[in-house]
Amino acid sequence: MTALTEAAAARPDDALAFAQVVYAHTRLSDFQETLAVAGECTFVAWWCELLLGMVHERGGRPAEAAAYFRSALPDADPALAALLTGIGDLLEGNDRSAYQRLTGRERSDFEQRFWWLANPMWSIPGNDRWTAHIRRGVESVLHWSLLEARGGEHGYPHQGLLVRRGPEDSWSPQPTPTPRWKSLRAARYRFTPVSAITDGMGALRYHLEAGRDDERYTPATYGPVFQVPAQFARFRDQDSLVVVAAARLDGAQLVAPRTVFLLSDGPGSFPVFLQAPPHTTLPVFETVVPHTPVAVSVESFDERRAVARARTGLLPLDTEGIVLSDPLLVLPSGPDLPGSRDEAVARMLATTAIADSELAVYWEVYGVVAGWPLRVTLSVEGERPGFLTRALRALRIRSAPRMPEVSWEQAVAAVTEPMAMDVDIGNLADGEYALKIEVAGPHGLVAMGERQFIVDRSR
Repeated sequence: MTALTEAAAARPDDALAFAQVVYAHTRLSDFQETLAVAGECTFVAWWCELLLGMVHERGGRPAEAAAYFRSALPDADPALAALLTGIGDLLEGNDRSAYQRLTGRERSDFEQRFWWLANPMWSIPGNDRWTAHIRRGVESVLHWSLLEARGGEHGYPHQGLLVRRGPEDSWSPQPTPTPRWKSLRAARYRFTPVSAITDGMGALRYHLEAGRDDERYTPATYGPVFQVPAQFARFRDQDSLVVVAAARLDGAQLVAPRTVFLLSDGPGSFPVFLQAPPHTTLPVFETVVPHTPVAVSVESFDERRAVARARTGLLPLDTEGIVLSDPLLVLPSGPDLPGSRDEAVARMLATTAIADSELAVYWEVYGVVAGWPLRVTLSVEGERPGFLTRALRALRIRSAPRMPEVSWEQAVAAVTEPMAMDVDIGNLADGEYALKIEVAGPHGLVAMGERQFIVDRSR
């Protein structure tokens, strides 16, 4: 840092030399000292604002950093702005391929959609993940220019990793071939979807605990961040979509949490914001919206700034022909099954992980005519059994259990036909399964519904 400071003093018109001094202070000095150094910037305004944004983000002040970045980027050098805002290093597979083919407005629209879905907490103003990305980009440019000036190089794609995973803060003990970059403290969570964004809203899924090679980030102003179990479902009410949600917060380490439900139909648009009763650990929400693809999120936080969330994407239900709602998993209650949506929602499970030997499910059939005969088939198909079960089958010690399936016929009583059933899953091993419902009516009309669930009796 001393050498950089001396070099910058000898070249007072060199904006990059000055930036290197600020960068060194962010790594080696406290926030106030670094802010004072950055405040001496006399170069073009957008360059100084980028440096101030870097300092504030490093200092754990993402709101102030975002304000500087958003002021700087529109006026910044276009090539530099494109480099800082580009998200190619954060994408994988189909998303990365699609993004690389985009230019102009299409690319900026994709980036806007990406940051909408990657925003860690919609209920907290701003998008601190975007702010961290811009700061990482600024530091990447400064790090690369300093390395180039000193004639050095990295033996791996350091710049992409810096943007994807943040600055290194720890290393694995293996000395060869090279230490593995961990960034465990600086980057713990993955806020980008596990699914490809290009696969559509219906495929949207998240897994917050990041792997070594995933995009990663740890918020500076709140946390830890818990991903909680939840169940989301869609029903139809005439021309509208009914969305219900329940989440289980008792496993998260939150004290007297405040919990909200947000529904978003696009970047910056949140037409639904509902608040649960104070301190509830099993919140249930219900809302009615137009038929359109939406992303929904249950978010909870306490006074210590610990947070929890469950988020997914939902497509609209079809409006033509026979249509099924999502199968809704409900609390078994002896011989009594819910006879209406209100009863089912009041008993809906806040998780799709089942520990019991019985599965109770409620669904609705739309687009039918009173008196029609319907044939209903309900089946369970295995997705991925638990590790022990897979090992036993490989050794031929245990055969695969027979998957339950049942069919029956009944006449339609109303234009919206509620249905419910108990399913015996006592013979299913721990693992992932799909509950599938098929309803066939006259004239070759068929509708399908499906609910993924997990058998986990270790709970």
